[in-house]
Amino acid sequence: MMYEPDKFMDVLLSRAADAGFIQSEVFFENGRSSEVQILEGEVSMYESSTIQGVSFRGFQNGQMGYAFAEELTDDSMIFLLDQAAQNCAVLESQEEETIYGGDKEYRTVDVYSRELDGLAFDDFAKTGLALESKILASDPRIVAVDHCVVSYGSSHSQISNSLNLKLSHASNLLFVYANARCEEEDQVKTGDAYWFGRNFESLDIDSLAAKVTAETVGKLGASPVLSGKYNIVLDAMAASDLLSTFCAIFSADLIQKGFSLLGDKMNTQIAPEYFSIHDDAITDRSMTAIPFDSEGVATKNKTLVKNGVLIGILHNRKTAAKAGTQSTGNGFRSGYRGSVSVGPTNLYIEPGEKDLAALLSQAGSGLYIKELAGLHAGANIVSGDFSLSCEGYVIENGKIGRAVDQVTLADNFYLLLNKIVAVGSDLYFDPPSDAGSIGSPSLLISDAAISGD
Repeated sequence: MMYEPDKFMDVLLSRAADAGFIQSEVFFENGRSSEVQILEGEVSMYESSTIQGVSFRGFQNGQMGYAFAEELTDDSMIFLLDQAAQNCAVLESQEEETIYGGDKEYRTVDVYSRELDGLAFDDFAKTGLALESKILASDPRIVAVDHCVVSYGSSHSQISNSLNLKLSHASNLLFVYANARCEEEDQVKTGDAYWFGRNFESLDIDSLAAKVTAETVGKLGASPVLSGKYNIVLDAMAASDLLSTFCAIFSADLIQKGFSLLGDKMNTQIAPEYFSIHDDAITDRSMTAIPFDSEGVATKNKTLVKNGVLIGILHNRKTAAKAGTQSTGNGFRSGYRGSVSVGPTNLYIEPGEKDLAALLSQAGSGLYIKELAGLHAGANIVSGDFSLSCEGYVIENGKIGRAVDQVTLADNFYLLLNKIVAVGSDLYFDPPSDAGSIGSPSLLISDAAISGD
């Protein structure tokens, strides 16, 4: 017999009690994804997939046992209860785990578009074909669109437990991306741009095509600069990418394991007084909105760095219990099969008052860095050291000059925070992912070490 999710969860919890589980919890997840790829005026690939699964955990004989399954059937219930009971019998965890009874109030969010969910293959194909065509026609130096993708994803999760907690959350998003290639005088450059959102009508294909073209041909004529110390303006997208690489240093899990150098920095100055970092579960600054985490804890808006002082870190229930404090609502699974770890919601640098033009003017001379590459291989999250190839433009007399490539930015993230001279107003958030959304405005940084010619 195949059950609907709500019925399956209720029956499983009832059977868990009969099987001797003192406390139990069921986590259900399903999602759908569709993707169209365009190449040379044709649909080169179309994929559509769904994911569905359920995980169970229950407390028995002083231990918490876990199990997961994909189907919502009676056989799955038997398997989940049997597997979890076996785990309880063999596990010898020294850390006590409990099921969460819930909070008094959970905020209401609306991040699911029924209109978006109704889009079909033809909508994706027409969008991608139109985007490729407009990019190719935009500039004679554009010779190819190597990647053109329109993808859609939706997710739905539910939590029910024996303490009468019942929660559900749904979200979806459309993502449109293109990468173009241009040639001029034996120089070849590539550039890309993307759009994401829930309002399909707001997608401006002409604007996106123009942005892809500008990002591509703007790199022509690029050459290195001499090695040395430079004032740099780190573009908002590049800054958010760098913050995304190192945002785990604010995780209580990494701090407790000694993998973050912030362990002894609480209530101390780690950045200039005009620098602050927030992790907001729900904010009109981002498209991501999360009312509760994977443990059923109501999410919160909180400040991690205030006026340069570290005042908070991110906790799930396990790390909070170890520290003798409360969860911050940052306990998240990567999926129904995954265990609960610590993750951000909307983690971002508080924007300042200066626009990009003002930052460039304040820099006077230096480099405007648009892209960072090698963020995984070239960064050590434990030490904070990084060495990243980058592309951008020279800053001359406070204005953007010629393009720059084949240069490397090498520094330490912890030290870099104290080199921030000014924070821009152009807050940008990366597309949502399993790690939440990470955001930053453009940053003016002094004395950055650049390796070039």
